[in-house]
Amino acid sequence: MSNYRLAIDGDGFEKNCWHLFLQNEFSGYETFWQRYIVPLTNRPDNIYLKTDQELSKIGKTHHDLCIAQLHYTVLVHLHRAFVILSSRDGIARDELTEGIVRLCSTLDVADELLERFTNPGTHDPWADRGKRGGPPGGREARSQWRTKRRKALGNKTGPEEQLRYYRNHLVHGRLHPSVNNRYPDIGRENDYFDWRKVTDRQSFASLDPKHFKLPRQILASAWDRTLTYLREMWDQHLLAPAGP
Repeated sequence: MSNYRLAIDGDGFEKNCWHLFLQNEFSGYETFWQRYIVPLTNRPDNIYLKTDQELSKIGKTHHDLCIAQLHYTVLVHLHRAFVILSSRDGIARDELTEGIVRLCSTLDVADELLERFTNPGTHDPWADRGKRGGPPGGREARSQWRTKRRKALGNKTGPEEQLRYYRNHLVHGRLHPSVNNRYPDIGRENDYFDWRKVTDRQSFASLDPKHFKLPRQILASAWDRTLTYLREMWDQHLLAPAGP
C-alpha cells in the first residue's frame, strides 16, 4: 500500500492539506494512512470504505473503521486551525478562541484514536460513552489515554494539557484582559483573573510584558505544541509497530 500517496491518491481535502502543512510538519499522517487506512478503502477503484463483508475478508472490523474516521477528523480540525493561523486578516479574540478550540479538538480526537489503536477491540466503535455493563466508548478511551500520558510524564502536566486548560478558560471562564491587543500567554491565564492587574495604573506599570502575546503568537505556539505532540505520539504508538 506504500505506493499510494496523499498528494495523488487522497481525496481533494487530503491533497490540499498535504501541500499546505502535512508534508513539512506532519508527514507521519501519510505513513499511517498508507499502512492502515488505504487497505480499508476500495482503491484503486474508489476511495470509499469497504463494506462489512469486504472488511471481513481482510480481517478488519468496525474497530478499524472507527480508527479511520478518527484519523480523518484529526486532519479536519488541524486544517481549520491552519486556515485561521495563516489568514492575512488580523487575528482577534474570536479567531484565537476558535483556533485554540480546533487544536484542542485535534488533541481530543488524537487521544481517543491512540487509546483505541493500542487496545484494539476494547472500546465500542460507535459509542462516545459506554453503556452500563457494556464496553467503554470514546469518552472513556480519551480519559484512559490521558491517565497513561500523565503517568508517563511522572504525573506532570504536559504541554498539550496546558493547552486544554487555556481552552477551558477561553470557553468556560471570564474574558482575558488585554493589553494593546495582547492577551495572557498559555500558562499565564490564571495570573490575570483579576482585571485590575491590567486596568489599575499602578499595577499596570509593574506588568511583565513577557506574559502577554499577540493572538497570532499564542495560536502559533499552540499549533507547535499540537504538532509536536502528534508527531511524537504517531511515531511512538502508531508507526513503530506494524499495526494490530
